[in-house]
Amino acid sequence: MAVWQDNLRRLLNQKEVLIIHGNIRDTAYLTEEGNLVRGLTDLINRTGRELGYDKTVSWGSFFDHEGRGHSPMWSLEKITPLNGGEPEIRETESQDRVSDVLHRWLEEEITSIDEKKIFIINYIDKITAYAPDGMYSEPTAELVTLIQKIIENISENNRLIMIALRDTMIPVEYYTNSPRVAVMEIPLPDRAERHLYYSTTLSSTNISSDQIDLLSNITEGLYMKDLENILSDVLAELDENQEPSSSMLRKIVNRYRIGTEEDPWSGIPLTGPPKGLLDSAENWFLERVVGQDHAVREIVNAIKKARSGVVGLASGGQSKPKATFFFAGPTGVGKTFLAKKLAEYLFDTEEAFIRFDMSEFKEEHTVSKLIGSPPGYVGYDQGGQLTNAIKNRPFSVILFDEIEKAHPKIMDIFLQILDDGRLTDSRGQTVFFTESVIIFTSNIGTRTVDSMGNPTSEQRELDEIINDSGLSESERERRVREHFTGKVREFFMYEISRRELLNRIGSHIIAFNYLNKADSQVNIIENKLKDISENFRDKFAGRGYRLHFSPELTDYFLEGYGDSISEFGGRGLVNALEDEIGNIVADQLLMAEEMGMSDINFEVYLDGDVIRCRRS
Repeated sequence: MAVWQDNLRRLLNQKEVLIIHGNIRDTAYLTEEGNLVRGLTDLINRTGRELGYDKTVSWGSFFDHEGRGHSPMWSLEKITPLNGGEPEIRETESQDRVSDVLHRWLEEEITSIDEKKIFIINYIDKITAYAPDGMYSEPTAELVTLIQKIIENISENNRLIMIALRDTMIPVEYYTNSPRVAVMEIPLPDRAERHLYYSTTLSSTNISSDQIDLLSNITEGLYMKDLENILSDVLAELDENQEPSSSMLRKIVNRYRIGTEEDPWSGIPLTGPPKGLLDSAENWFLERVVGQDHAVREIVNAIKKARSGVVGLASGGQSKPKATFFFAGPTGVGKTFLAKKLAEYLFDTEEAFIRFDMSEFKEEHTVSKLIGSPPGYVGYDQGGQLTNAIKNRPFSVILFDEIEKAHPKIMDIFLQILDDGRLTDSRGQTVFFTESVIIFTSNIGTRTVDSMGNPTSEQRELDEIINDSGLSESERERRVREHFTGKVREFFMYEISRRELLNRIGSHIIAFNYLNKADSQVNIIENKLKDISENFRDKFAGRGYRLHFSPELTDYFLEGYGDSISEFGGRGLVNALEDEIGNIVADQLLMAEEMGMSDINFEVYLDGDVIRCRRS
C-alpha cells in the first residue's frame, strides 16, 4: 500500500477533520494488491468500510440519479452505505444551497453519535477560496465561520474530509491552531506503486523484469492515467511486434511525458565523420572551440554516458537530466560558445540553446519569472520563462549564466530539476528536463568581491599562479583548473550554504583555460574571420556580395590583440574586429549601394600597417 494511503487510514483514526490536496483528480489509485480504485471518493469509501464506518456523505460532485452531470453541483449530496445497499441522492432545493447544506450538517448530522459517517466536501477551495489579505466577502466569511463551527463541533465518531487542489488555496483558519485537523497531500505514484502496477499487469507478457524496472524508473512524475495509457500502448505494440525493446518503451513514455516520440539522443551517430561519438565527436568540437581541450573531453564523455543510457545508474534515478555541468573560468574563453556548440551537436541547431541571465534573478521574488506568478498575481496566466521554454522545447541545452549572481533561495528550484528531472510551475503543470542538458556558468575564481559584497582574494590568487615563472605550461593549466574548481566548491559550501546543490553537480565542475597560447590565439582569429565572411555572405546574399580576408591579417590581429585575448578572451577580439573591419567595409558597401552594384567581392587586406578594403 502506498505511504499516503497508510497515512489516510492513520489520520482517519486520529483526527476528526482531514484536508486532502495534491493529486486528487487522477482517474484511479493503486491498492496494495495491485488493483485500481476508480476515483478518490471510491477510495475513501473503501478505506472507510475497512475502518468500520457506516456511511459517506459526499457533496460537491457532478452526478445525478443516472450518473450524468447535474447543475448546479452544490445542490446534490450522495449518501453511500458502506455495508451494502444502494446510494441515495439527496437534493437541496433552497436557493442558498451551500449555506443550507452546511447549516443542516452543523445542526442535525455532524454531532450525531448514532452512526459513524464520513462527510466529504469536494473542491472546498471553490466554496471558500483563500483570501491573501484575510478579507473575505460577507457571504464567504459566513461560510468560513460555518465550516469552522463544524470542525469544532463534529463528534468523535464522525469524520470530515475537505478536498482541494492545493492547501494554499483554502483559508488558513481551518487548520491553524486546530488540533482536530490534519493536512495531507496525495502525491503522484511513487516508484514502488509504478513497479507494482506494471509487474502485476505485464506479468503474463514477454516483457522482462529489467524492462519493467525501466518502465518504473522512467515514468516518474506521471499520473496513474498516464501509466494506464502507457500500458495500453505497450500492449498494443506487443500485439504487433512481440519483441519489446527499451527504445520502444522510452518512445511510448515520451508521448505522455514530453508529448513526442522524437528521440534525438538515439540519433547521435556512434562512428564516422563528422559527428561519430566514438571516433569523430571530439574533433568536431575542437574544430569549433579553441583552447579548451580538457572541457571538450569532459563534454564528449558525458554525451557517451547519456547516449549509452548509464546516467543515473548509481543513484537509481533515470529521470534526471541527461547531463549537468558547471563551467567555471574567466570571461570570454568560450563557456557560452561551447554550450551553443553542444546544442548544435546534439540537436542539429543552436536554436536548441536556451540561456538565462541569472543577474536578472538577484531578488528572492524573481523566482516567479522562472516558474510563473502565484494565483491572483500579475503574470499568472503567462506561466514561467523556464517552464514555458522546456515545455516548448524539451530537447535542449539550458544555460544558467553567471549563477553566482542569483539569489540563493532561487537555487533551491535546481535541486528538484537535478534530482527528479522535473519542475512544477505556478499553475500546477509539470515539465520534464529528462531530455535536456543543464549547464551553469560562473566567473567565480576571478572575483574581487563575493556575492555579499565582501572583498575576496580570488583574482590575486589566480594572478599569482599565472605569473609564476617557475611553473611549466601544463602545471600552470592544472593549477588554474584546481583554483577555479576549489573556489566553486567554497562558494556553494560556505558562501551560500548550498552543499546539497554542489552534491548534485558532483565532479562535473569544468574549469576553462586562459587563451594565452599563440596557436590557440591564431585559431581564434582565423575562426572569427571565417565567421565574419559567412555572416556577411548570408546577410548580403540578395546582392551577391562576398567578403574575403588576406592571410597576413591573422598575424596583424595576433600582434595587436594577443594580450587582449589572453586577458579578456575572444570577446575583446570580436569588439576589435567590428571596429577595425566594420568601418572600412561599411564605406565600400555604401558606395556599392549608391552605384547600384551587385555580385561584388570585397577584399580586406593589409597595406603596410593600415587595413584597407577593395572591391572587384
